[in-house]
Amino acid sequence: MSGDDPLAPIDEIEKSWIDGERHRAEETERSAAASSAFSADFTRRFEDDVRPAMEAIVERLQANGGSGVILERAADGSRRFTHRFTLWMSLFGDIKGTPREDRHPYLRLDADVDKRCVEVWEGDVWRNRRGGTSRKVAEWTLQEMDGPHVEREAIEILRRSAAGGTGPA
Repeated sequence: MSGDDPLAPIDEIEKSWIDGERHRAEETERSAAASSAFSADFTRRFEDDVRPAMEAIVERLQANGGSGVILERAADGSRRFTHRFTLWMSLFGDIKGTPREDRHPYLRLDADVDKRCVEVWEGDVWRNRRGGTSRKVAEWTLQEMDGPHVEREAIEILRRSAAGGTGPA
């Protein structure tokens, strides 16, 4: 009889705690699975739709005397963003050395697995031009991360860079 057992509340406390721990473990497992799925979808969309658009932009820049490069940062569990893809652009000449935010226009897509969104960063600095910007400009869903969006963003970045640029250094 539980009424005769002064330690019976311990049983309820322990059961409640075990149930809570089980629930937290299941939630953690669901969250990890969702993060993994988001990362895989992000990479798949990039490879299928975004990379071809970025490659076409690089080819067009090269055809007109400029250049570009697409850099990828691999997944790293110690960072907030599991994946990063950056399109670095040059309106004139090759990008020499490591591209830099204070020297090259860029469009960067970061996968934020916690928020399940794509952070869009851009910079329109051209050849150390003062007054250029480098900032996060939007958050896209995976569905919004596509070739046409990337093309429009890159064109606007290049338009701002050319309008305020000082030309080749």
